[in-house]
Amino acid sequence: MEALKIVCWNCRGSASSKTVGRIRALIRDLHPDIICLVETRADENRALKFCRKFAKAWEWAAIPSIGMSGGIITLWNKRVGQVTPIAQSQFALHLIISSELPKEWIFTTIYNSQSSHIQRDLWHDLTVLSSLNLPWILTGDFNAILSSEEHRGGPFDHYSLKSRHFNDFISHNHLFDLGFFGTPFTWCNNQNGLARRWARLDRFLANNEWVSKFSSYCNRHLPRTLSDHSPMFLTAKFFSHHKRKIFRFENIWFEYDKCHQNVSRAWNFQVTASPMHAFSHYTHVTVSLPIVGRSPYGPFR
Repeated sequence: MEALKIVCWNCRGSASSKTVGRIRALIRDLHPDIICLVETRADENRALKFCRKFAKAWEWAAIPSIGMSGGIITLWNKRVGQVTPIAQSQFALHLIISSELPKEWIFTTIYNSQSSHIQRDLWHDLTVLSSLNLPWILTGDFNAILSSEEHRGGPFDHYSLKSRHFNDFISHNHLFDLGFFGTPFTWCNNQNGLARRWARLDRFLANNEWVSKFSSYCNRHLPRTLSDHSPMFLTAKFFSHHKRKIFRFENIWFEYDKCHQNVSRAWNFQVTASPMHAFSHYTHVTVSLPIVGRSPYGPFR
């Protein structure tokens, strides 16, 4: 594989024939390697019935819903490599994937609670997982935003506490928000007038170890239909180790929504004071900038 392709969608129920039809269309049009579905509202039997609708090339792991609440299904094409479910809870499904590049990495699908208290418990559990020090990517509906800019309509008070805990989790585990192209919000409550709300509840996060395996990537927010959430489509190009390129800052990076944030976070990365202090900051910035290393017009470098 030259690139890894991932689709993630809060489908708000997997039983509908229209939902199945859209997922089949996404497979046909985008050729994803991994598909993550959250809020499936599918118990064990319904999840099994749903997954069997797809070709034999696909394997899966699932977390059953509790009644009509929650549920996660992660499907992967066998070409991805060897995939082993390692842990799960009501709100997260973790896989270890053994492939050519990266050789071994963690893939986590999230459907977080709306409760601030339960969210903090999940952040704690995920922090324990990060101690494995493997390349790690997380995706799903986090039911939290990072800043007031990631919502529209209504007061920020609804998100403020959860936002602070979410930011603390990302900072503590040295994760990067992989950004996006397209509409700035992934969720809308579909209400009319002043009651309408938008928020960016869905995203991709990754650590440095995962990011460094890819030369560039792009996360696109796809059109929102059948659900109040937009699907996301991440394409990540594997890094060619035969061609190590000189780092150059590209002005077009300023057009990417997360450029300033990634540089600031990378430069504020804590390193032990030493003669290599400045160099450590430099290398952390150069790792973070390929995160924004792709535009709709092609690769930046």
